[in-house]
Amino acid sequence: MGCAAPNPMHWQDLLSVSPRAVEVGFLNARYRVDPVARSIAELQPDPQRVLTQSFQVLLIRYLTSSGGELTGEEITEKDLPGGVTFFQGPHALPVAPVAERFGSDPEAFLSRGRKLGGEPVHHGDAAVRFWPFKQIPVTYVLWMADEEFPASVSVLFDRSIERWFEADMTFLLVGETTARIVED
Repeated sequence: MGCAAPNPMHWQDLLSVSPRAVEVGFLNARYRVDPVARSIAELQPDPQRVLTQSFQVLLIRYLTSSGGELTGEEITEKDLPGGVTFFQGPHALPVAPVAERFGSDPEAFLSRGRKLGGEPVHHGDAAVRFWPFKQIPVTYVLWMADEEFPASVSVLFDRSIERWFEADMTFLLVGETTARIVED
């Protein structure tokens, strides 16, 4: 069930690439995207979920991107074109809620990651490689709090993210992934 709809230009872009309804996954959920009806609905696990406009735009932009093969090179947001200037202040990656919720419980973080289809990897104190979209890995690295520093989270991307999304969509991707990680 959607709330605000994406801009008509987004739908037109999608219609030119895919004139039929398609299903797409995001983490452990499935969505039906219908460019003719201009609608997006979650099929599972929560058909009643209210989809934000930004999430709907993210799905459409994913479906209209050319993407590419994984490179195997992990990078941070600062390594992306324009990343050093874009990903700061209000555009710092929105990962603080993950640190707040799991900063002292890495096992709970790993468990939540598995529930969302993620796989534990060896980084930091605990790390999970999520697959928000089937060709786009996003790794959340949890650093537990200690006497000197509060808990924190960093994010790693496969360099191929550059072919999928510009900085603004990468920001939305992390925001939506974070929201799903911390939701109850």
